[in-house]
Amino acid sequence: MNLRGSRPIPNHAVTEFVASINIGTALSDPNISREFTRNWLQWICSSKRNQLRGLEGYSSVRLTAGSAQIFDHFYIKHHTRRFRVLQGEFMYHSAVFKLGLASLGLDSDLHHNDAVIVSVPFSDLGYQHTMMRSLLSRCDQLAIPVLLDLSYLPVSKNIDLDLDHRCIDTLAFSISKAWPNAENLRMGIRLQRNDSDDGIDVFNSVDMINRLSCHVANQLITRYSVDWNWDTYGDHYHSVIAEMDLEPVDCILFGLDTKHRYPHLNRGNPTNRVCISDAIGDAFNRQKETSNATR
Repeated sequence: MNLRGSRPIPNHAVTEFVASINIGTALSDPNISREFTRNWLQWICSSKRNQLRGLEGYSSVRLTAGSAQIFDHFYIKHHTRRFRVLQGEFMYHSAVFKLGLASLGLDSDLHHNDAVIVSVPFSDLGYQHTMMRSLLSRCDQLAIPVLLDLSYLPVSKNIDLDLDHRCIDTLAFSISKAWPNAENLRMGIRLQRNDSDDGIDVFNSVDMINRLSCHVANQLITRYSVDWNWDTYGDHYHSVIAEMDLEPVDCILFGLDTKHRYPHLNRGNPTNRVCISDAIGDAFNRQKETSNATR
């Protein structure tokens, strides 16, 4: 079983649903991107398990080629600054920083010429980092631009985040973690307070959007709630966590190894993040098949 990385929980019924989606005239539908954007905003705000306070202050909503395009434009916008990330953050950032961007971990004092990127829930822990409130307050004081990566929100619970901070420059969302095959849509959503008139804004203004991905993503968020993963797999999650002797977290894709049984998964922190998507999917699909067989 692959315990590395992160991926959606396998679900035969979801896979069959995605395969059944009729793309029809999606390519020629000039309204699909606006329809998806409108539906996605309602979807992300409908969570009963997470609270994003102040989201209404971000009026610029743009579709992107996954969250990576959002990151890339943040790097370009702030290329003269020193980028700061927490230990264990999404490896994409460190790979890009190798190309010549100044960077440093967040284990030392912040400087007014820094730019901060942090995932919520935090990528290597699976829950909201305990530094979040103090970090955002300090960035407010120093006018440091912050990108919050909320790609894991559709597979998370207990996220309570105040977005009413002057320092927050960009919010990055994705549906890639929510369902099997959604990761192949490369569907990202960027929120900012105002248009930047950058490449992402220009592409959106002339509707240079992947309409097929918009159409499929729209079908998925219409069928499944934003809390669907925890609502569906919550019991299976806790069973797998107990079976594998891991600590539970708020992101349903992960458990934390606090007993150092998986040192090969370490990303520089005292605990090891273990991806349990496959184990949850196996347990869920077996139960469904057994239930169907006994009907």
